[in-house]
Amino acid sequence: MSERLKGTLTKHLAGRGVIIWAGMAILIAVSSSEFVTLLQEGFSGSSDVSIRGALVGVGLCVALALGFRWIAVSLGLFVAGAYFFLNDASLFFWTIVSFMVFASLAATVSARSVRGLFLTLTVAWMVQFGIQAGSDAVLLVALVPLTLLAYFLTRSIYVLREKNTEAVRQMQKAQQQTQLAIERERKNIARDLHDIVAHDITIVVMQSKAAKFANDGQMALETLDVISKLSSETLHDLRLMLNVLRADGTMSDEAGSAVDKPAATTVYALQGVDLFAQRLRDANFKVTSTTDEKISELPRSAQTAIYRVMQEGTTNVIKHGAPDTSCTLELVSNGTEAVLEITNQIDVSGTKSKGLPEGGSGLVGMSDRMRAFGGKFSTRAEKGQWILRASIPF
Repeated sequence: MSERLKGTLTKHLAGRGVIIWAGMAILIAVSSSEFVTLLQEGFSGSSDVSIRGALVGVGLCVALALGFRWIAVSLGLFVAGAYFFLNDASLFFWTIVSFMVFASLAATVSARSVRGLFLTLTVAWMVQFGIQAGSDAVLLVALVPLTLLAYFLTRSIYVLREKNTEAVRQMQKAQQQTQLAIERERKNIARDLHDIVAHDITIVVMQSKAAKFANDGQMALETLDVISKLSSETLHDLRLMLNVLRADGTMSDEAGSAVDKPAATTVYALQGVDLFAQRLRDANFKVTSTTDEKISELPRSAQTAIYRVMQEGTTNVIKHGAPDTSCTLELVSNGTEAVLEITNQIDVSGTKSKGLPEGGSGLVGMSDRMRAFGGKFSTRAEKGQWILRASIPF
């Protein structure tokens, strides 16, 4: 079944559509004997009741059909028809059926004013009928309770249906928000894993190469000590991250609570400057670092973002910077923004500059972090230097 056909059937056979189609079927059934009489006897040989019954049945069906598109018009036509044509007991069945059907239809209207107007005019018709009909007013004994029953029963079902629909809508919205949060958190975890692992493993690789080619035994031992400490930090960071992912907390690192050094999971930005400046020195870069105590006023989440950008920027310096050269690591406030700037020298020999990051997931991740806080991120090569600049507004 095509989606278009399914949507059409759902529209016409659910909720209000059920009332309209069922009402039309009942009115046709009630009027069927009158139509048979008209076909057999003709207008001249048929009674006034048969003619009126057939015409009223057709008119009410047309008014009901309009309810698919213009429900207020449908109700208005019925009320007008009731005042003009349903004014005696000769059309007993048409009166009972039509008032029940249109009362049910009115109960599905969201606008309270339309429902109120319909009920007011219906009551007015019943009062008028009771005054003018004389002995035929006994019809109201059945009409009034059946009409009220049809209205209030349908209204109760419709309100319950609306509440269920709203509940389903809210559930779907919650599911979408949950899925969005999961995807966002998955992206954040992937980005953090990249920052931690890429940074630390890069330094381990560089230090391993330095230890391999070191001619001084003491220098080799110092390099291996750096590798050992960094590997411990990395393992500690990964365990803490896995503990976040484990609902039961079984991956908690109890020994890690005694570690007071600023590992990658300690995301205070000012401590990050000291940590990453030292790691650059360990990689044989001459580092000049500058900090501003006002940075500590930033929210923890903003400091985390700056810390991660600093971490990835340090990784890029170690991977792509010209070895044994100077670099700067600056984290200051200019009044309205916290500004991180990392510079390092690059090899510009040959026809193409060497040692430039290629704009992979690391640069994309840094840019995403800054945009999430309404900040800015940029990188550029200028006069033999690679300059990374990131900012977050206070």
